[in-house]
Amino acid sequence: MASIRKKASRFLLAAFTVVAACAFAAEPAPAPFYLNAQMPWHSAVLDSQGRVLAWYHPEKNLGYDHFLRLDWDFLEHKVPLDSRTGVKVYLTASVFGDSTLQGDYWQHNPASTFAHQMDALLGWYPYSADKEAIEVLRLMLDYHLAHGTTPADWDWAQVPFATSCLADKEYGHCLGGVAKGLYGGLETDKVGELGLSYVQFYELTGDRKYLEAGIKCAIQLAKHIRPGDATHTPWPYRVDGRSGTVINGEEYGGMIVAPVRLFDELIRIGEGDPAAYKTARDVAWKWLLGNPLNKVSEAWDKWSGYYEDVPKDTNNVNDMTSMMTAYYILSQDDPASVDPDWLTHVGHLLDRSRVLLGRGPFFGAWAIDEQLRPDGGVIGAASAEVEFQPRGSGALLGVDNRGCCSRAGLVCRTSQWGAINAMFFEKTHDGQAREDAFRSLNYATYFAESSGTIHCCGLATENPLWFEDGYGDAGRNFIWAMGAVPEFAPIGQNHLLRSTSVVQKVSYGSGSVDYQTFDKNGSEVLRLNFNPGRLMAGSARLTLRDDLKDEGYSIRKLPGGDYEVRLRHIGSGQVRITKS
Repeated sequence: MASIRKKASRFLLAAFTVVAACAFAAEPAPAPFYLNAQMPWHSAVLDSQGRVLAWYHPEKNLGYDHFLRLDWDFLEHKVPLDSRTGVKVYLTASVFGDSTLQGDYWQHNPASTFAHQMDALLGWYPYSADKEAIEVLRLMLDYHLAHGTTPADWDWAQVPFATSCLADKEYGHCLGGVAKGLYGGLETDKVGELGLSYVQFYELTGDRKYLEAGIKCAIQLAKHIRPGDATHTPWPYRVDGRSGTVINGEEYGGMIVAPVRLFDELIRIGEGDPAAYKTARDVAWKWLLGNPLNKVSEAWDKWSGYYEDVPKDTNNVNDMTSMMTAYYILSQDDPASVDPDWLTHVGHLLDRSRVLLGRGPFFGAWAIDEQLRPDGGVIGAASAEVEFQPRGSGALLGVDNRGCCSRAGLVCRTSQWGAINAMFFEKTHDGQAREDAFRSLNYATYFAESSGTIHCCGLATENPLWFEDGYGDAGRNFIWAMGAVPEFAPIGQNHLLRSTSVVQKVSYGSGSVDYQTFDKNGSEVLRLNFNPGRLMAGSARLTLRDDLKDEGYSIRKLPGGDYEVRLRHIGSGQVRITKS
């Protein structure tokens, strides 16, 4: 912490800048002024009403774009080889040191880190045409397949381990709540998360080895599904992969929507055993609707278990699992098709995160923290046989003995709450949701230093630089938000913001955008700096339409002289958009 404090003191020399909402004219102030003391990397940038704006050129809407460019440039060009293993640090460490960039936390969480980074890539590559980003994910997934997959003769066969020990080139040790030496512990929700990433990387690259890996994950999840109840999730949270035995009685917990997303995708593309996946998917989704989303269930709002370093603690709740459930609902063309009460449920989940985990507001922005024990107990009190302390232990808390991890909130949780609000606004036109999205996303940009190091939680923890929190999770959230609200995207630039299909190729020219999607049928959202006169899907010219129930496109003028374009193509995934 000493080095962090020295760094913070240097930043106290920075100047305070206020940016007016309309003119965005800088007004110097006599003393530095920060959003809060936990984030001293940038002076506060506020609009004329004193509400937070992104710190980087908000007059051009470049704040989110710049965060993403810092994120991916760091992963592509600045992450060094680990001095102990000779491989990239993100392959054997979850956390890196600020000065050395070497891993320095006892546990690695590769499955969730790589899965979140895959979500980020699926938005970033179409947005940027950055091919180097694809190779980052290829390295991550190939390494996990080679060094983090269970043997074929285990009960949970050929699925990904969730964890490893720091600087251990082979995954499968250091699961939270058990002795370091135990080999074979799994977290079942991570099988779903990384399994989906394998399938999506197949859709991006065409390499069937990734599809086969994803199908193996789905096979095991379908094999082990159970109905569940208020004390049992459809899969136990943590199991011994060799025998399938539940570890430490962890019958409840995890991100149940992760396997649902995997099953959905395999059913959609018709690979593996769609009938078996549909049966399992329906069981899992029925459980979600009937328990944590059901007010009369004893498990209502019991969104417990996700973080790999926290020992068994079903009273410790988080918003990762609830927000990803909300994401799944809102990502449907018609949310009512999966949840007839989606409006109430998603609204409640957004309010729950703000009330339970909200910090602030800071100049109009709600920050969101990571996890909480509403009963007042200490998060993640380690059992006697465990030699390490989890991230959520009392020694690292920045708020009180119930919550983790900082009075500044977390970059990943804050940006995800903002993204889900943006998606909620897109479906409902709820103006407060849009405002909440904008301010929280703006606030989240302040966790990133100009060097590309992104802090999970400000200066409140001993381990602030997490690959998952600062890069994968936060990165995907900014992309999701711009796809839902194109007004958040940069002014005067061309970007493909969202697609219902994996985008395999994209190129940007002067007055043109060309891209290829995995699916022949799909829908996209773009922000363009030109009024498109010709849109082609294969050899078919798309026509301007009032709605997109059929093939065609719609266009809307945006502030700044740009255009929001939404299109639907049928029969060809090759799309070309030009001025004329």
